[in-house]
Amino acid sequence: MLMNILIYNLSIPLICNCWFPNFELADSHSLDSSRYSIVGADLRFSSDLEEKLKKHNLDVHLPTLLIAECVLVYMTPQQSANLLKWAASTFPVAMFINYEQVNMTDRFGQIMIENLQRRQCNLAGVEVCRSLEAQRERLLLNGWENAHAIDMMKVYSSLPQADVKRIEELEFLDEKELFEQLMQHYCICWASKDSSNLGLADIAF
Repeated sequence: MLMNILIYNLSIPLICNCWFPNFELADSHSLDSSRYSIVGADLRFSSDLEEKLKKHNLDVHLPTLLIAECVLVYMTPQQSANLLKWAASTFPVAMFINYEQVNMTDRFGQIMIENLQRRQCNLAGVEVCRSLEAQRERLLLNGWENAHAIDMMKVYSSLPQADVKRIEELEFLDEKELFEQLMQHYCICWASKDSSNLGLADIAF
C-alpha cells in the first residue's frame, strides 16, 4: 500500500544547481521523481500553485494529506484564507494538519513576537493565532467540514508518561515553567473533507 503514496514537498523557489540520483530536474525550482516531488512555489498564489502541481501529475481525486508547519503565520490572514479555500475546494477527500503559534495576544506571546521582529521576522498572520478557537474557526470558514485544535502542552501531557519520564531523565529540563509556557503557545490543528466517507471526521487526538 505504501508503494502507492506520492509525496509533494512545497517550498520557497530555489535555484537548483545540483542533480540528485533518480530525480529529474523539472525546472530551476523543482525536482521530480516517480514518488517524490520538490516543487518551488509561492503559496500566496493558489492558481500558480495548482498549475505547478498539475505539471507534476497531482491527482486531486486521491485521498490527500496536507501538512503545514509554521507556514500560514507568515502569510496575511487573507492570503492564508485563500490557500485554505483553494485546498478545500480542490481536494474532495483530504485532511489538513497545521502546526503553528497560538495564544499570541498574552504577554508571553507578545515577547515571542518582539523577539522575532528584532530578527526582521514578520509574522504577517499572527492575528489568527490569538486562540485555539480562532484557529479552528478559520478552517471551518474556509470550506473544511470539521476542524479541531489543541495546544502542544495537551499533546505533551497525553504522551505515555513512562516514556516522558524516561526521556526527561535523559535530557534534564531545568526550565520546566518556560517549557510549559512555550508549549501553550504552539498548537496542532486538523480539519477534513470526506466525500468518500472514509471516516476522516472521526480522527481525534
